[in-house]
Amino acid sequence: MQWNKTVFIFVAFIMFLNGQETEVIKKTPIYPTPRADKKSASGQLYPGAKVVKLKKYRSGKFIKATLEFYIPIESLEEGRVALAIGEEQSADNAKYKLMSVDKNGKRIKLKLKVTNIHGSKELDFSAMALIKLKSSGDKKGELNPFEGKNQGLAIIQPKKSVMAELIYDFTSKPKGVELMCTGKLGGDRVYFSLGF
Repeated sequence: MQWNKTVFIFVAFIMFLNGQETEVIKKTPIYPTPRADKKSASGQLYPGAKVVKLKKYRSGKFIKATLEFYIPIESLEEGRVALAIGEEQSADNAKYKLMSVDKNGKRIKLKLKVTNIHGSKELDFSAMALIKLKSSGDKKGELNPFEGKNQGLAIIQPKKSVMAELIYDFTSKPKGVELMCTGKLGGDRVYFSLGF
């Protein structure tokens, strides 16, 4: 399931790169399929809206297009965005980069680069307090205190980084796993999707 989602995102990204940007010149309805009638419009665009043309439908009457838009977080059931392995995100004065992930049965091993982005203050980093790993069904992974590296209390100097090696154990084989990182207790949260 996750593989199919990844392939779809990759194909959509390639299509987006090969698309041609243009602008809407008059108010127009948006249809979910090219076989739709006027009653099935799911929205509308106004003149000046930018779209990326991906391909022309075989009837010649429709263009498949994408557009970039923004919606308020409070309009969503879940407002968080979980980024992929290799991405960087900041939470308060900490910057996190998930370097690698390895899953072996009920155990997950992470390499996480933690950077103090503050210019003059130290960052008190403790994986026990600032890092959580959850799988679908709200099952939490338990941080193994006897294995790993830089998971206990570490003081990270301004503009410096630490590579934390974290090992989590689950009671059953985890699925739909997300990593949640905070920059301080009760602070901003960022999420990473582990890809399985």
